[in-house]
Amino acid sequence: MPIVTVTLNNKSFQLYCNNGDEEELLSLADQLNDKIAEIKLNSPTASFDLLLVMASLNAQAEIAILTEKLYKNGFQKNHYEEEKFTETLTTIASYLENLARKMEK
Repeated sequence: MPIVTVTLNNKSFQLYCNNGDEEELLSLADQLNDKIAEIKLNSPTASFDLLLVMASLNAQAEIAILTEKLYKNGFQKNHYEEEKFTETLTTIASYLENLARKMEK
């Protein structure tokens, strides 16, 4: 398993990921870092932990809104799309859990 170094709010974290997932992990980390920076503009004194929690909650809210829109628009997901969506959410949750564990140390 490769180790990837991601930087969030000027803090570096080394995370394991599956072979071939390095670029996706780096892209997700960049997106998360952008969200953290955006939140920090409105809450400049917030701790990194609070910024990470706020970014995670915002991501969950976005997922909920998009999921609701899919169902309201009558989008019929086939089994493959549903599995990919679940896999993506699981990957994101796993990365966030790894970050939380790293922060506890």
